[in-house]
Amino acid sequence: MRHAEHFLSRLDRLPRSEVDLALDLYRDPDLLRAVLAGVSLPEGAQRVAVSIDDPVLGPFLIVTREGRFVTCLGRGMRSGDLPVVTRAELDALSRRMARLRQKVAVEAKVQERASAHLLRRLLVAADTVSREDFLAVAAWEPLLGPTFVDLYLAMATELLEQSPVLRRVRIRGTNAEEVLHTYWNLLHAAGHMALLAAMAADREYYASMTEVHTGARAAFSYALTGTGVVAFIVKGAWAAGRMGKLMLPDYKRALAQDIAFYELLDTLFALLAIGTRSQGTHAEIGKALRAAPHLARTTEAQRLRDVMGREVELCCLATANMLDTSADEIDATRLRLGESFFELGAGTPDGVREELVRTLPLLSWTDGITDGQKFLRSLTLIAASARGGPEQFYLPSEIARPLRVQWKPELVWTLLDPLIRTERAGRKPSVRASSVGRNDPCPCGSGQKWKRCCGR
Repeated sequence: MRHAEHFLSRLDRLPRSEVDLALDLYRDPDLLRAVLAGVSLPEGAQRVAVSIDDPVLGPFLIVTREGRFVTCLGRGMRSGDLPVVTRAELDALSRRMARLRQKVAVEAKVQERASAHLLRRLLVAADTVSREDFLAVAAWEPLLGPTFVDLYLAMATELLEQSPVLRRVRIRGTNAEEVLHTYWNLLHAAGHMALLAAMAADREYYASMTEVHTGARAAFSYALTGTGVVAFIVKGAWAAGRMGKLMLPDYKRALAQDIAFYELLDTLFALLAIGTRSQGTHAEIGKALRAAPHLARTTEAQRLRDVMGREVELCCLATANMLDTSADEIDATRLRLGESFFELGAGTPDGVREELVRTLPLLSWTDGITDGQKFLRSLTLIAASARGGPEQFYLPSEIARPLRVQWKPELVWTLLDPLIRTERAGRKPSVRASSVGRNDPCPCGSGQKWKRCCGR
């Protein structure tokens, strides 16, 4: 700082017409460093004379090799043995720097537009996102982290409202396709946003949002895991796991307070992901899982254990056992799942084959919760993916493109039907089937005609 003050106090040695150039260089240290880097300086030279007019007579700006300003020498004051950067070299390098800055500015604008386009794609063409697309948007996470959290929470709320309605009523008519496509897109977009929202910079923001109602933290993943679909179960669990210890007290509390079986499964998925990712929580979570079947803190939670006690016990024990399983064993099981889920041609290159085997099970639209085998498969995939980065849930574009499936309404019902069947199986009609007319409302409460619901 002393050198800079001395330099400024010697500007009166320069003609007024050259003071502006000297100040321009002083205010632009990057330009000065670029000039010094662009000329050949003797190895031992610690100071340099930058000529702003004549290379012999000056005036000169005396700067250090690192680009700090020392003093000014007026015209006729000699620079001694210091190496000289001539005015011609200064101008040439300045022009080159200006062109470089212009190019960088243009590229930055292009990149900004490209990133905005990609973010829009994550929202409105959500089922077409590749690994490259996701990583390009994820690079904006330090700047847009709170926005990602807000977007995900808004989408999660919408999903929790739409999913039960679509499961209860099979919509028909001219608007059906638009409604189903909107839901399909919302579901995929919420999966992307959950991953982005859970990345490092946003945990504190989410904590501040839920500071008053901390119990709400344990609902973070439910909008995705509650779909019952593997591709969204693993994303929701990964996001909860990435949130880590911040979420642990609330998910542990939820173990003893959940009043619905699917809510309990969401809690188990989240705790498995947290325990797998954060080894310091392993013993604490394992103990809580083994105690959960016999611990209920509310009347409603006890009622769940009274009605489904065996299922609760088996699921908690399976989750605890998965938490204790070695990483190598889990990874081997993941590879076996990948091989068994998908038939890969013999001519598939090894690199592509490995990518598909590891990634496709995480993208599966199959049911992940409605029976024990499916639940165990979901546990395996959660444990296998919990330590990885979010990019593992996406295929590279050159692999994803030929595998992309054209959307059609039937795809939504593929996702919804397992839960629809499970929910119907749990309903008990209040009257005998023989007393219900084919066109009467179904006594299960679905809102549909008997012939189109339980009468099928």
